[in-house]
Amino acid sequence: MKNLMLLIAIILSGNAFAQEKPKEVKQETEVKTVKTTDSDKTTEKKVKVVTRETASVELDKKDQNKTNQNRIKATKKVKKTVSVDNDNDNNYDVLSQETYYILGDEKYMFTPNKKGFDIAYDKNKDNDHLIKVGKAWSTSTNGYYILNGNMHSGIGYFDSNGNFAVEYYNKDTDQVEVKTYIKN
Repeated sequence: MKNLMLLIAIILSGNAFAQEKPKEVKQETEVKTVKTTDSDKTTEKKVKVVTRETASVELDKKDQNKTNQNRIKATKKVKKTVSVDNDNDNNYDVLSQETYYILGDEKYMFTPNKKGFDIAYDKNKDNDHLIKVGKAWSTSTNGYYILNGNMHSGIGYFDSNGNFAVEYYNKDTDQVEVKTYIKN
């Protein structure tokens, strides 16, 4: 009986892991050392920038039974973390963390702040001309944010897939609509 229960547990756990969607991950780490001199002593600080890009791997349904299948252009998520080591321990202290949500040709950056996060739109897609389009504040209800933005204002939340959904009132259609920033 014990062996049968063990066999069932192994089969069920194998099925749980097989359901995970394939992802493509690219990560780059860059470390720079900055030396500063104050009258009689030289101080060395290290700055580490980690850029991690993830995208889902999806195949064209028309090629379903073929050996060589075409990939569908996927939504990308880019997360950039800047850390500095300015003390005597071996650990880096996180200075800033930015998350980019890319959907088609549109790119949005979510930057945490003390009360929530800011949302910026990358107009020229070069990370140099970011236009702030919204600000989200944490509410007393865990996981929900009040969003005030140029395009729309409403209530936002992260769904179970990590997407950020904003529910807002559209005056033109007289309806509550949902705008979703897709995470991959």
